[in-house]
Amino acid sequence: MICTLISNSAYALIAPFLPLEFKAQNISGHMIGLMFAIYSVAVILSSPFVGKSVQYVGTTNMISLGIAVMGLAFICFGFIPSIDDKTIILSVGFFLRFIQGASSAFVQ
Repeated sequence: MICTLISNSAYALIAPFLPLEFKAQNISGHMIGLMFAIYSVAVILSSPFVGKSVQYVGTTNMISLGIAVMGLAFICFGFIPSIDDKTIILSVGFFLRFIQGASSAFVQ
């Protein structure tokens, strides 16, 4: 239960900062909205895989992997302001948000 709280808090934690950073890079509001939506899409797509895998890997290992991967993705988000190319920012941002969503499914 605490892991789910941490996972959902981490999702909400980035909400005030991501739009400001992307607006500074002249990225449209539609793309910012898609950036937030990809998280939920990743949860939906990865949940069936996680449901089947948890019986083989174990609940504790699955949660630990999810927290570790989510933490790594959040650390990588800290390097986005150092990227200058708008296309690379979007690609990395979508990839990292997808990874965060998939790892959230591991935790939940």
